[in-house]
Amino acid sequence: MDSLSKKIQNLGIHDIRNAARFAQNVIVQYEPYQVDIRRATNTDSWGPTPKHLFKVMRNKYQVPLHLMTEYTLKRLVDHIAARPKNLYEKARKQYVNYGNEWRVVLKCLVVLDYLLMNVDNGSELDQVTSCLLTHKHILTRDVMHFRVDFSSDGKMEVHERGIKKKCETMIQYLEDPAFLKRERAKHTKNVAKIHQSSSAYSTTTSTPAAGGRQDPVYGSYDDEDDDDDDDDDFEVEGSVAPTNVPSARQLRSSVVDEQRRQKREILREKIKASELQRKASLKKAQEPPVDLLNFDDAEPVPQAPNGYRASTAPAEDDEDDFGEFQSDSQPKTTSTNTTTSTMGGIDLLDWDGSGSGSKNKETTGSSGKSKDAFADLFSYSKAHA
Repeated sequence: MDSLSKKIQNLGIHDIRNAARFAQNVIVQYEPYQVDIRRATNTDSWGPTPKHLFKVMRNKYQVPLHLMTEYTLKRLVDHIAARPKNLYEKARKQYVNYGNEWRVVLKCLVVLDYLLMNVDNGSELDQVTSCLLTHKHILTRDVMHFRVDFSSDGKMEVHERGIKKKCETMIQYLEDPAFLKRERAKHTKNVAKIHQSSSAYSTTTSTPAAGGRQDPVYGSYDDEDDDDDDDDDFEVEGSVAPTNVPSARQLRSSVVDEQRRQKREILREKIKASELQRKASLKKAQEPPVDLLNFDDAEPVPQAPNGYRASTAPAEDDEDDFGEFQSDSQPKTTSTNTTTSTMGGIDLLDWDGSGSGSKNKETTGSSGKSKDAFADLFSYSKAHA
């Protein structure tokens, strides 16, 4: 059910048109050659492809060529007609093929030109030319004065000029047999050149004969819905198998193997790079996240005093004299502070008076007299009271 739903979702307008054409062919019961001609002259924006033209040409062994030419001319007239015959043709012109009628006209001319260039000399060529001469008025009267009223791409004049030029070439083929003969010979030579240039890189099993027979370019396209027995009917006499096919196959296989090896190397490198990137992302995800909103400073590390730091310095730092410099400068700093903090024999930092007492003791011991400033002031105030 899932595959069916996917197929339905992927359907396009071209698939719907192909289904409608298939249903129409089944209902009307067209002949096989008519179905091939209708496929080669449809309203698609491409074609007729070489495969379509080859499928038209292969019907010459079952159906006379004049019938194929007449049906192509009938389809040409049906799409040139301005007034539809019945309701079906009116609906087809005004709704289904509106803006694409010129494509059918041009493709019909291309099919007729293909028949003239690729049929064999003799009865086959006479059948096509006689049928075209019988209905020559269709080319000279209808096709030459065909007007494209509306086109889906808006290039009406361009399409009119293309159809007119193709029609003039077809009329010249019919009126000048020598010109037709020269063009057929030129076409045969061009096909032979194309086949020779592509034989080294293709696996075709036959080459064209020198009489304007089967076109190898169109014949090299195999039909998907055909059996292998159909291809055997188109082998021409004098076909020669190319001698360089095995070497070409080996060359192709070696080139394909080299391309595959390069693709495998590139894929291996991509897989390795993606694996490294995945491991790096996992490693980065395992790291603790950084708190960008934490503005607190790190806790300060307690430091020991200078003297302790100098005394506990490691023994191996003999070359570093910073500890010795601190130990040498420490006594000088202490003596300077002592001298500065003591002025006039009075210790300014001694709030308890211990320092003054020791100093008085020293003074008394030296001079034998007590120098107490508060006692003198007390005695002075008592005497003058």
